[in-house]
Amino acid sequence: MNPPNGMDNFDFTITNLHYVVDLLSRSSVNVQPTQESVSQNEYVLSLTTHGSTNYYISDNHYSVSKGDILFFPKDLPRKKILGESDQWRHIIVRFNVQFGGDADQAALERLKPVFKNIDQTRSGLLFQELLQAWVGKQPGYWIRCRSRIMDILHLLIIDSLEHKTSHLQMVESLLELMYANEQKFFSIAELSREIGISPSYLCLIFKKTTGLTVIEYQNRIKIGKASDLLRSGEYNITAVAERLGFKDIYYFSRLFKKMMGTPPSYIMKKL
Repeated sequence: MNPPNGMDNFDFTITNLHYVVDLLSRSSVNVQPTQESVSQNEYVLSLTTHGSTNYYISDNHYSVSKGDILFFPKDLPRKKILGESDQWRHIIVRFNVQFGGDADQAALERLKPVFKNIDQTRSGLLFQELLQAWVGKQPGYWIRCRSRIMDILHLLIIDSLEHKTSHLQMVESLLELMYANEQKFFSIAELSREIGISPSYLCLIFKKTTGLTVIEYQNRIKIGKASDLLRSGEYNITAVAERLGFKDIYYFSRLFKKMMGTPPSYIMKKL
């Protein structure tokens, strides 16, 4: 099941790692890739560990200093400017990404190219572990490297999502409530009281944020969980319906087929 409109899924995986290196830069660099040099789905991560530099990325100026993280497609036009006596030390990572779909790539590339005020202890540790794993190349190093890159990207995604509208924050608090209470079907009135707005306004911002009505989203959560529970082989159809708060197993089966395209009994037969 795909995420609703407006809710980025960030479905991607690291497919190739070109290098991880600790660099001391002393000169300016201007990257203006030609059409022939453009690499598909190739990205750069960098953590500044010492010194500072000035970066121009897509005509925007950024002052980059210790603890700041850079992230952008490898072939994004950019310029790094260092004075004659300046030094900039950073751990730089270049890798390829495979996306679940075009929307996932667009979501990742909407992230800003420069991240400041990230937890330096956490980010520094992740970059150091990534560097050590890459240099040491012990058995399983590729899994460890890929895991650390994903952890770093997750930090950047979370940091970006902290700058949300109040509407999105309200809706997400309701989604957390729905996920935490899988047996309950919340009414519009109950949810509107939860966040202190009118039922009509709740319906408006919920649909605008998620692309679904409140009822549609609750059904989405429940049927998604139902599918996973049935696939586990630990529950039969009746037990799943009861766990998720459905009083009528026939209604549950009809809704499941409508949303998943197959009846729940089909999943049971495939186990």
